[in-house]
Amino acid sequence: MNKLNDLTISLLAIGLVLILLVILFNWWQERKIRKAAVKQFTATSHDILMDDFALDVPQESSVLIESSTKIKDVIDRYDAEDVYLPDEIEFKIDLANIDHDPTTDSSPLLLEDDLQQFTEKSSEVASETIFKGIQLPEDISKDVDLTALIFLPTPSNGERLRQFLIDLLNLDKPILAYGLDLSEVWHPLTREQEAVDFSKVTYSLQLSDRAGAVSAETLKQFQQMVTQIAYDLSAQVEWIGTQEPLEFAQALDAFCLEVDKTIGFHILNGAGGRFTGTKFRGLAEVNGLTLKEDGAFYAKSKSGQSSFKVINMENNPFNPEMLKSVALKGVTFQMEIALTENCTESFNSMVLVAKNMSHSLAATLVDDHLRELNDAKIEKIRQQLRLIQVQMTVKGIPSGSPIALRLFV
Repeated sequence: MNKLNDLTISLLAIGLVLILLVILFNWWQERKIRKAAVKQFTATSHDILMDDFALDVPQESSVLIESSTKIKDVIDRYDAEDVYLPDEIEFKIDLANIDHDPTTDSSPLLLEDDLQQFTEKSSEVASETIFKGIQLPEDISKDVDLTALIFLPTPSNGERLRQFLIDLLNLDKPILAYGLDLSEVWHPLTREQEAVDFSKVTYSLQLSDRAGAVSAETLKQFQQMVTQIAYDLSAQVEWIGTQEPLEFAQALDAFCLEVDKTIGFHILNGAGGRFTGTKFRGLAEVNGLTLKEDGAFYAKSKSGQSSFKVINMENNPFNPEMLKSVALKGVTFQMEIALTENCTESFNSMVLVAKNMSHSLAATLVDDHLRELNDAKIEKIRQQLRLIQVQMTVKGIPSGSPIALRLFV
């Protein structure tokens, strides 16, 4: 009987232990599953609404757009007036996942409200250029241009990219367009490049020229058109330039007006009266000047760029036949500082040629007020020229550089 009781008690004890182990195992399993669920939820919780409540936004209903946010997703979920863009983020338009209707021949157009929203937000460009190791074409400058760098999801040929350029060329400011080929070389989008495949493309708007600063309307049209291009290409675009392109353009135009100066002086007939065109032409050619179709004699720099010119003081263009028979009252030497490379050196050359010719013609070197131009006055002009040259270099627009030629021609 005692043996039976001992067996019963042992079996009950074993059963209780097994039950306890099952309970502990279930608890452990439930805890493990719960931890995995929490971890999974945390890792994928990049919901725009949830993230925004943890950020300092200006309004309760505002939505913060990070640089990685898909713009189409935001537009689909929120009204444009509820979207808030911080001032200091790098703004990108990523349209790689926009669905197209495969039954249509043409690419879908953006709705007017959506396009307006894209344009307003994309105008807030980064002050620092971020190219991810991409060197932009040499002709493009953040000191002069507003540039859209477009990352193509798949290579596109030059012919298609040139089609987009045609509409941009209707704007009243110069446009530059380049494509980066598959060997990482930039090419201008010309007819010769239509068969080349490009992985990236840039469209740049020049913010000022001699006609003045870009207008608000032209700037808006450019941004809208580039946004539409990015949409059609399902591409991502980075804006490179200033955060306030309109204000920057106006400041650039004011600077250009300040440095857009022409240096001029004259050789005026002396006691011997007028000098013959034949003698003047001979002296001009001896000093390396060449007569061009516009009726002026030009001097060239070492690189072949025009450094200064000589025109008829009486505004009658020179030509070979006229020079055979004319008696000249005087000639004018002119140099445009902004368009002349190494302008101090070019000025010294111009003065030397003018002095040599005036001596040979028995004429007098005079300023615009017809007062004799002595060495002291020449040195004063040289100092003013150097000041302008330094200002342009500091501005990132060296005189005679390709960028300067774009601005001042």
